[in-house]
Amino acid sequence: MLRYGGFALSVTTARVVGTILTAATFPFLVRRLGVDIYGLWSYVVAVCGFTALVANPGLTSYAAQQVAARREAAFETISDVLVLRVLAGGVAAAAVLVVASFEVRHDVRFLLKLYGVASVLTGSLSLDYLLSSLELFHVQSFISIAQQCLYAVGIFTMVRSPRDVVWVPISILASSFLTSLIGWTFLWRQGYRFRFSIAPRRWAVILVPSLHYAGSSLMSNLYHRSGHLAVRWYLGEHALGLYAAAARLADVLRNFLSVTQTVLMPRMALRANSADGLPRLTRIAASVLVWFGVPLTVGGIVTAPVVVPWLLGAQFQEAVHAFQWVSLYVITAPAATLFAGTILYAMGRHRAYFVSTLAGAATAVVLNLVLPPWFGIEGACVAFVLGELGVALCAFLLCPPPVRAAANTPLLSVAAIASLIMGAVLFVALPRHLPPLALIGVGCAVYAICWASIGRHLLQREIEGIA
Repeated sequence: MLRYGGFALSVTTARVVGTILTAATFPFLVRRLGVDIYGLWSYVVAVCGFTALVANPGLTSYAAQQVAARREAAFETISDVLVLRVLAGGVAAAAVLVVASFEVRHDVRFLLKLYGVASVLTGSLSLDYLLSSLELFHVQSFISIAQQCLYAVGIFTMVRSPRDVVWVPISILASSFLTSLIGWTFLWRQGYRFRFSIAPRRWAVILVPSLHYAGSSLMSNLYHRSGHLAVRWYLGEHALGLYAAAARLADVLRNFLSVTQTVLMPRMALRANSADGLPRLTRIAASVLVWFGVPLTVGGIVTAPVVVPWLLGAQFQEAVHAFQWVSLYVITAPAATLFAGTILYAMGRHRAYFVSTLAGAATAVVLNLVLPPWFGIEGACVAFVLGELGVALCAFLLCPPPVRAAANTPLLSVAAIASLIMGAVLFVALPRHLPPLALIGVGCAVYAICWASIGRHLLQREIEGIA
């Protein structure tokens, strides 16, 4: 418990620092770029997310799962994975250039070429999948903080107006490249020696599960990114900026809840065949998700009229309703990550993992084709949330029965009651025009008081049962 508590504290610290930096750079960026240019940049990121799948067709996902389950015994796959990524990267770079040639706007075409091709090259150096699989969470946290700081320096010093949008991809790429070199240097100095050998006969063994993970990544991009494409096609660039800002803000909140899954995945891979190990770890993750996810969602819905303009600026006032609809993502996305991206992935059940993401992609794509023309940005937000819900429900049904039973945490009912009380208090406090930080503080205090009064004994029993 102490060891993994230390891991959780390390990852949480990195996530908190990263979220603080994001909370500073994200509002700064959207204010400097404006609604339309920020929307176009989000569109570039969405398109490059699809072409990145060509450069990494599930190879790092397979390598991470193998290293997490077998540790040093799986290191012989790393050299083959690197070679395959270089080959796939050349194809991806060509795909980016082809896609960019069809873009009518010169600035978007330039950003696609710059960010798309360069991200393929820098992405091949990324080693987050190795650090997490080897449980080197302290190193991973340091690298994450360093990358966020370098990125923030680039944004704050170089971006002053919409014309400076080119410095956004440059800041991302430069920070990623430098921190990747630091990570590889650390692994080498710590004695991790990869057996660099090229054996094409092993590629089929790697590619079969990797392509399943690639299919899963494609489906994930569809239910994450299809909304950006649909909003631009149906509603225009201004609406895209509002939608992208609301979705990104919800994603920032969701990042707090993904810490537990990040820390527990390697241990779940090792305990995949254990009779009680995997259900016990599932219970921990589900309890954390319920305890924090429900109040964040309710609080986000109620305080959106105050918090969204405060963070993003008055020009994003129109994004308030969009954020209220997309706030449920704070629950559905971590649930999808838990059951599909953590449990099924750690167990090596790549076919079930693919089926789950396929269900989410089908849900999101169909809804994004239907809802935005009728309901505007709010329709795209509903499609965004329900896509994640489709993944979570399908993955939950495909998990083993003991895992499904363990995920039924008794904390849900108390968390729902405490969150509703908190939401009612915040709703009454809104007309009093409290400062946003004071409003957030009131919500946290009410939620804590509710747990202390009606859920203290239940929480204590749950902690004792997990321990």
